[in-house]
Amino acid sequence: MDKLNKFIEDMGDKISHKIDKKRRFYFNVKNEDLRDVVEVLWNEIGCRLSTATGMEMEHGLEILYHFSDDETGQYYCPRLVIEDKKNPACNSIVPIVKGAEWIEREIFDFWGINFIDHPRMERLLALNHPENLDKPLRMEDKK
Repeated sequence: MDKLNKFIEDMGDKISHKIDKKRRFYFNVKNEDLRDVVEVLWNEIGCRLSTATGMEMEHGLEILYHFSDDETGQYYCPRLVIEDKKNPACNSIVPIVKGAEWIEREIFDFWGINFIDHPRMERLLALNHPENLDKPLRMEDKK
């Protein structure tokens, strides 16, 4: 069994809404399962974190992590959906992947997502902003 199929089998109901494209595997993960999934990707499969992206969608805020298995060229892309736009929060993966510290701080700046258990949850890009921003850089909802 190849790594991807073993991962899918091992994760069971911890992942959903799976989309398998050439060398890209996208899937949803719940906040309570995020660290378990990242633990497998990082420590068992040996992936590296390439980056993460944040997006605002109609149904909430999304974080899409991009983990690369350099041995096979396969990317594993867990997507976390946060429905609460007013107080968005999710678990940080920094306790597992130290290199996620910077990108989670960028996402905090742009989208206002608080990463629980992040060792340094503070502004990064807007740290020295002349207006001393106390809110995310994303546009305010007009509703």
